[in-house]
Amino acid sequence: MPLPRLPFVCRRAGLVLVAAVLLSQAACRPVRESAPAVPEAPRVSREAPAGYARYTVISGESEVRALVFRDGPMARFGHNHVIRSQGLRGDVYLGTTGEEPHLRLVLPAESFAVDDAAARAEEGAEFPGVVPDDAIAGTRRNMLGDGVLDAGNFPEIRLTSRRVTGKAPDYQVTVAVEVKGRTHDVVVPVHVEQAPGQLRATGQLTVTHADLGLTPFSVMGGLLSVRNEITLRFRIVARPLP
Repeated sequence: MPLPRLPFVCRRAGLVLVAAVLLSQAACRPVRESAPAVPEAPRVSREAPAGYARYTVISGESEVRALVFRDGPMARFGHNHVIRSQGLRGDVYLGTTGEEPHLRLVLPAESFAVDDAAARAEEGAEFPGVVPDDAIAGTRRNMLGDGVLDAGNFPEIRLTSRRVTGKAPDYQVTVAVEVKGRTHDVVVPVHVEQAPGQLRATGQLTVTHADLGLTPFSVMGGLLSVRNEITLRFRIVARPLP
């Protein structure tokens, strides 16, 4: 039996509902990914240059966290995301007689975790509730896919200091950030706490996707997208190791 023809208003409402459902599932759509590559060892010297003391990053005690916000006319159908990594590795070099400090760090793209429930709770009201597992998996696929980080071809983000200004304990560090094979300079505020046998550096800044050479993820012609601005927060704990 043929279905009755719906009035125009009802048909239009139905189309909007279908679009909303598709958008709410957009983060779960698979994206084409290259086969995962084995990360190379960090390109850092294992010997401290003359006049420097080498501090090695303790990955399990360090963290890089990115807060990514939904955007677009239908933003209410998406989620804000907390992306965090405890995979940071590399070295910090401190001058023993007043030389400018240097850092050489590597952040494996595969180390990023998306929307951990505890991390979302720590960030407060803009990150409510628990995100479903399928949405988490879809967001991570999209982030690592060739449209964003392209982790299959560029498995690591590399960070190298170019210039340090300021006075203890607060510095402005110009960092060369290598993402997807291209390098971009970003000025990072860093608060440093130094104790016997340990260095702790913390900071927070806002960057745009363009600052990192990235394009914000979007679907349906931008009806649902990721905001251009990203809030970055970090904690680096390093110790002099033999």
